[in-house]
Parts: sequence; C-alpha cells; structure tokens
Amino acid sequence: MKLWLLIITLSILTACKTAEIPKFAETVQSEKPLTIGDNKTFSSKFLPSEIKVRVTISRSEDLRVSVGQKIKTGDVIADRKRERDALLTQKQQAELALERMKKLMFLKDENLEKPILPDASFAEYYAAMDRAFVAVEAAKRAISLQENRIEQIKKLPFPVDLTKVKQHESARLDLLKSELLAAESNLDLERAKLETAKANRFYAEQKDALDINKSKITVREQRITLEAQITQIEATITNLNVQIIALSAVRAPFAGTVKKINWEGQNNAEINVVITVDVDSGGESDRAK
Repeated sequence: MKLWLLIITLSILTACKTAEIPKFAETVQSEKPLTIGDNKTFSSKFLPSEIKVRVTISRSEDLRVSVGQKIKTGDVIADRKRERDALLTQKQQAELALERMKKLMFLKDENLEKPILPDASFAEYYAAMDRAFVAVEAAKRAISLQENRIEQIKKLPFPVDLTKVKQHESARLDLLKSELLAAESNLDLERAKLETAKANRFYAEQKDALDINKSKITVREQRITLEAQITQIEATITNLNVQIIALSAVRAPFAGTVKKINWEGQNNAEINVVITVDVDSGGESDRAK
C-alpha cells in the first residue's frame, strides 16, 4: 500500500514540473549565437517566434521599416547611407592623395648626379696663347735678323759715312724689341686668362657638387616627410574602412512582420532603436534573392 502511494506521489510531481514550460516558449540554444548576417540555414522548427534587432541610426530616415511591414530575409532594416557615402568620398580623396605622394617617392638621387655644367673646354684659351707664343717667336726672329743686319752694315768697306744708316737701323731694332716686350706681355696675359678660366671652372664644379649634395639632403628630408604623410594617410584609410564597415546596412535575418519599433534613446548624434519582428514559420522559403 505504501509503495503504491509513493508511485502516485512521484507521478503527480513529475506532471506539475512538465506543465511549468509551455510548448510555445520552448528555447533551443544554438552552438553559435545568432547574429544579423549569419548565413546559416535553420529549419522551421528551430526558428524563433520573434526576434529583436537593435540598430543605431543618426536620422529617422535611416530606419527603412515601419510597424506592420512585411519583410523578407535579407531586406534592409536600417541603412546610414548618407554617412557611409560621405566616408566613401573621404576615402576616395585620401586614396588620390596617397597615389600622388607615392608618385613623388619615385624621385631618384641618380637624377641629381647628372652634371649641371657642360663639359670643360679651354680650347679657345689655348689657341689664343698659341697665337701669342707665335707672335713672341716672330718678334725674337725679327730682332735677331735686325741685329745681324746692323753687324753687317758695320763691316761694310764703304768709305762713306754710315752713321745715319746705323742710327736708323738701331732705331728699328729698338722698335722690334718693344714689339717683343708687347708680344711677351700678351703671352703672359693669355696664360693668365687660361689659369683664371681653369680656376673659375674648378670653383663652378665645386659649387655644383655642393648644390647636388644640398639637393640630395632636401630630397631625403622630403622623402621622410612623404613617408610620414603616406603612413598617416594609410592609417586614415584603414580607419575609414572600419567606419564604412560599421555603417553597413542592417538586414533582416528572418522573414516576418515588424511588430514593434522601440526608440530607446539618443547618445550624442546616435539614436538607438530596437525593432521587434514576428518571425514567419516558413521564413526560409521567403529569403530575398
């Protein structure tokens, strides 16, 4: 008798515990939490009866659904397109700036190695010096001939007085000697011109080398600046990509009907909204193509 009473009592307790969980509230815990965008196939018996989608928008126009609206899987629920387009424009501008700066990086030091001055040539000075040297030699020969002429006149056996002839020839010799001095002075002048031209050329080459080194230093400094700017722009583009991805359109994970839209509040420029969707039991068959 006691055994039967125990069996009946256990049966009653078991029945009470089973009645505490109604069938429509049965919950199935998946291996991976369900998030918007999961491309996972669910059979109809595992679909929730409703789902709450929390979105963040900046304008009321960003919300693309209304209460009572029928939606299909993949339909856009919220989309901050204006902000995303603005970020895309900023990204395009940053990419153009990055491309321009990378082109500037192709400036090579080898371009600065090319000589700025033309090849050195002193042919003109050497020719002038050669002409001056020839003039000196010609003056020397003329003097030598005039001296021989005077000596020959002195040896002439003429009984007449040759004093005036000798004076004339001596005066001519003095003139030739003065011409020699002028020719030698001209030769020295042409030599000085050549040495001055060489010195000026050496100075110009040294100045060019100094200018090239200064240009190299300037280019290196510009490259360091460009590299820093390129790094900064690349970081900006990366940050923009993160923001653009964060502003991707929010899509419905299941087909159903928008049951309620709850405007939770605003945080600075962002508005938090929760959309409650009654999920269709055959939601998978209504997936948007």
